[in-house]
Amino acid sequence: MVDGGRCQPLEEQTLPLYHQKRYYPVKIGEVFKNQYRIIAKLGYGAYSTIWLARDERFIHTPNLTDIDQLRCRSKQYTSLKVCVQDDAEASPVINEVRMLRRLGKFAQDADHPGLDFTRLASDIFEIDGQFGRHHCIATKPQGSSLRTLQETFTDAILPKILVKSLIHRLLFSINWLHATCGVVHTDISPQNVLTEAEDELTFRDIEEKESREPSIPTTSDGALVYKSRATMEELSGIPVLTDFGQMRLAEPINKDWWMPDLYRAPEVLLGLPWGFPVDVWSVGVMTLELLEGKNLFDPIDHVHDQYVLPLALVQYVGYLGPPPLEVIMRSPLFSTYFDEEGNWISEPPVPKTSFEDFVTTIAPGDEKELFLKFVRKMLVWDPEVRATSNEIIADEWLMMPVDDIEGETRVTGTTQ
Repeated sequence: MVDGGRCQPLEEQTLPLYHQKRYYPVKIGEVFKNQYRIIAKLGYGAYSTIWLARDERFIHTPNLTDIDQLRCRSKQYTSLKVCVQDDAEASPVINEVRMLRRLGKFAQDADHPGLDFTRLASDIFEIDGQFGRHHCIATKPQGSSLRTLQETFTDAILPKILVKSLIHRLLFSINWLHATCGVVHTDISPQNVLTEAEDELTFRDIEEKESREPSIPTTSDGALVYKSRATMEELSGIPVLTDFGQMRLAEPINKDWWMPDLYRAPEVLLGLPWGFPVDVWSVGVMTLELLEGKNLFDPIDHVHDQYVLPLALVQYVGYLGPPPLEVIMRSPLFSTYFDEEGNWISEPPVPKTSFEDFVTTIAPGDEKELFLKFVRKMLVWDPEVRATSNEIIADEWLMMPVDDIEGETRVTGTTQ
């Protein structure tokens, strides 16, 4: 986009701290590792750009002619994540590579249903750039994120039957990460859950569009930036958990400030040890967001665009009630915000809120009661009381029989 002769920032260039990061200038048609040919841009993020590519690796088969050998080249579609140049030990890029390699080892001999809903790497390699080495992560291409999907529905509200399907399957992925791999995702949100692409039609469509109307990159401050391709895709209802840059080992004990502001578990908020249960908390918050089109909590000072700790705490108290005394007494925040009995003593005052009032997309009755019981198993102060991923999978509300999906849905979104 041009304004007064100058190119306006596009996609990743609009992100905070863009100029402090070193993105690799991917070009459509470029071949990585003598194997991955770039077809089109699929998306971007704070630490990478995402590209649709064709895996053109040569598979040697003995006793074939040269012509037949050419036919033995793999031609499958691949999603290629090209990361920014960052070799710091604490970098989300380095952490994601490390965690993907760990998950890959556990997946080799595993037979767990959660593998079907977890986005593992098929290849990890490095390329040289102007500022150093860049990690590249090859995965199976998938559909849009649940965040993008929400944007296609009125008021960002997904159909109840769809939410139930997505959450139920997502819990299998989380269970595999916890029980088998010993890791905590810590960043579960609609942005980091993709929908499964059932076939290659959507990627063929992208390739054909790129062939007919080649993308023209813009140049701004010497950087080459393409616009991502959007596509029509059929909704599968099958989630794929992705983005492991913030993943942590469950051991040794974690006690630091972590997790996204709107999904932060209370034990993190209170400065207490945290582990597997924070992911279950995130699922509870996300379930309500998908059903209602808005987040349960809003602990942000929107004037100054900053997180407000007491505002977060009091909103938790509003929905969950006062924290158990045995929990809050272990927190360094105890005497600042609570009295000796665990009651809130700070500002702002406790809001008059309830899960019953927040949930409007399920009519009052038996099902709503079952749903609220489901939510309350996940959204509790004490992580020791919170349901585990294994326990919540068989929840009565999740297991309620349904006739079918509420109509076939087609959406416009960005694949990844």
